[in-house]
Amino acid sequence: MEEQSRRQLLAEVASLYYREKQTQSRIGKDLGYSRSAISRLLDEAEKKGIVKIFVDYPIQRASDLEQKLVTGFGLKDAYVIKRGQLNYDQSLELVGRMGASYFEQRLKDNMVIGIGWGTSIYEVVNALPDIPFKNVSVVQVVGAIGGKSDPRVDGAEITSFFASKLKGSYHSLHSPLFLDSREACQSLMSQKQIMDTFRIAYRADFVLLGIGTIDVDDKYSSLYRSGMISEKDVREIKEKGGVCNFCGLIFDENGRFLDIDLNHRVMAVDLSLLKNKNNKIIGIAAGKEKTTAIKAALKGGLIDILFTDEVAVNPIIN
Repeated sequence: MEEQSRRQLLAEVASLYYREKQTQSRIGKDLGYSRSAISRLLDEAEKKGIVKIFVDYPIQRASDLEQKLVTGFGLKDAYVIKRGQLNYDQSLELVGRMGASYFEQRLKDNMVIGIGWGTSIYEVVNALPDIPFKNVSVVQVVGAIGGKSDPRVDGAEITSFFASKLKGSYHSLHSPLFLDSREACQSLMSQKQIMDTFRIAYRADFVLLGIGTIDVDDKYSSLYRSGMISEKDVREIKEKGGVCNFCGLIFDENGRFLDIDLNHRVMAVDLSLLKNKNNKIIGIAAGKEKTTAIKAALKGGLIDILFTDEVAVNPIIN
C-alpha cells in the first residue's frame, strides 16, 4: 500500500475509534479487518504522529513553597507546581504550561521578550496559544549552535516559534554559544549585527532563560545534549566547582561567576547589564536533577521569577 493511502487508512481508523467512539471490533467488521489488526493500526497511527494523545493534567500550585522562595531569596514571584506521581517529562510540560499562562496574561503591544533555549523553554512556547500583538519582538539572547543541536529546541528556531505565536518579529543571534578564543568572541561581539541584536535584548521587558545543570546527561543538561560541551569539559567544569549554567555562563554552588576560560568565550548578552535594566529575568527548570543548579541561581540573585516543581525546590526550602 502506498504511503499516502496507508496514512489515509490510519487516519480513518483513528477517527472512527477516537472521535466516533466505535469499538475496535465494529471498525474491523465494517472495514474488513480483524479486531487485532485494528489495534495494530491504532498503534501505528500513534507512532506516525497521526494520532497525538494529550492528557490535560490540572495544574496545582504549592503556595507554601512559593512564599518561602519569595521571602527566602528575594524573588518578585515564584510558581511551583505540585508534581505528585508525574514523571519528569509530564512535570516539565506542566511547568511549561504554567509559564505560557503567565505570558498570556502579561504580554502587551510594543513589548520585547528575550529568550534562551532548551527543553523547558520549548515547553513554554509550545503551550502558548496564538495571541497576536502589535509591534512585539522576540530576541535570542544566548548563542545556540552546537554539534548536535536540535534547532527546534536548542537553537534559533525556538525564537521564531515564539514570535510566530505572537505574530511578532524576531531577532536571532547567529553565533555558537562558545567561540574558540576570547579574541574571537570579542571580535564577533563588535560586529554590527550582533551589537544591534544585543541592543534590542537590553530593552527586553521579560527575559526567559532555562536553568541548566553541568552533567553528562542528554536529558537534563542542554549544554551536553547539544554538543556544546564534551564529557571531558563537563568533568573539568565540575572539578572547578561549576554546577549551574545560566544565560550561557557557568556558576558555582553559590551562584558566583566561575573564572574559567570557557566563561570568557561565551556569546550572550551581559547578564549584569540585564539585571540593571527595568526587566524581569525568569528562570525555569524542573526535577530533582536541577535542584543544585536552581539553588545556585537563587543564591546568586540571578533571577527575579522562578518557574519550577516541588521536587526541585523541596530540598532547597526544607
